[in-house]
Amino acid sequence: MALDLEFVAQDRYRPDLALVQVAWRRDDAVEIRLVDAVAVDAGPVIALAGGGIDVVLHAARQDLQIVATRFGVRVRRLFDTQVAAAFAGLGDQIGYARLVEAMLGARLGKEQQWTDWLRRPLAPAQLRYAADDVRYLPVIADALAGRLDASGRRGWVDAECDVLAQIAHDAAQIEPDSAWREVSGARALDAAGRAASRRLAAWRQREALALNQPPSWLLADRGLLELAKSRPRDERAIAKVRGLGEHARKNAAALAAALVAASADVEAGDVPPAATAWAPPGPRAQLWEEVILAVVQAASEETGIAARWLATRGDAEDLARALDARRDGAFEEIEHPILRTWRREVIGDRILAWLRGEAALVGDATTASGVKMVPR
Repeated sequence: MALDLEFVAQDRYRPDLALVQVAWRRDDAVEIRLVDAVAVDAGPVIALAGGGIDVVLHAARQDLQIVATRFGVRVRRLFDTQVAAAFAGLGDQIGYARLVEAMLGARLGKEQQWTDWLRRPLAPAQLRYAADDVRYLPVIADALAGRLDASGRRGWVDAECDVLAQIAHDAAQIEPDSAWREVSGARALDAAGRAASRRLAAWRQREALALNQPPSWLLADRGLLELAKSRPRDERAIAKVRGLGEHARKNAAALAAALVAASADVEAGDVPPAATAWAPPGPRAQLWEEVILAVVQAASEETGIAARWLATRGDAEDLARALDARRDGAFEEIEHPILRTWRREVIGDRILAWLRGEAALVGDATTASGVKMVPR
């Protein structure tokens, strides 16, 4: 089934679901249903997405998070048409309207893009707009799947869609006790500061869930870190801490209790881990990182797949470090996505061939990157 959600996220921690659009193929026709999530429970429809059927969405990440947050559903067989289009050579991060026009020649209106989907009744123009969001997805999905099957890339897209579904589901499952991991700078604090940041972030997370407001509205990271560093002893001292908003100051007693609990955590030896010390890669790893990036660019030009889908600079650095550490030359044993996923076929084998001296990276003025790989 094709799926799309309309929701209102402004000023909310968890978006309010307003409408669920569903479409599916029946013979040569496309059936469409719009489910008013304000009036009825959309759970039974959403539950289908966690079962054994193929689920088609476009640019699915935020919709997947809402599905996970509101209904606890993890989509199992996702086909994201934006991801599929990138692997089919139609452009990276292509919008739905542009994809519909490119593949089917139909043009979609954008006049309802910023509408209030919670207002009732919905106007006919809103309903048409919502229906159009899924009207073409089944046909587009079939066409893209055909292209990917022909090129041998369908498995690559399925793998990336599964990763996307898992990441979105995990992002929606942040528990209060682990919320401190999302606070930038918390891992760099001393032991007492990390314990305090964990307790404060857990309080903030519970407040955000209860009030359905963004956590930063209740206690900004800056204020949270200041509290974790200074650890004031009472409500009066808390009120003097810089960077606290109105909500935090009104809840000084709760913040003080969190800091007391953090102190007990330290005494019990229950302290979150510190940040891992970072060391720059060695000269050889730095050189290999640049070679890996050059191989990625050459492969991107050859396959038409955006380089970011093949490997980021962080991926290249991680692999270069791992390669540098294997002084025995047993590079194939390294556990890294470039060598263990579909990427092995596209760039991993090329990198290994270069390391073994079986291929060379040479200059080529006719390519956009200026390089290409040739066998030796």
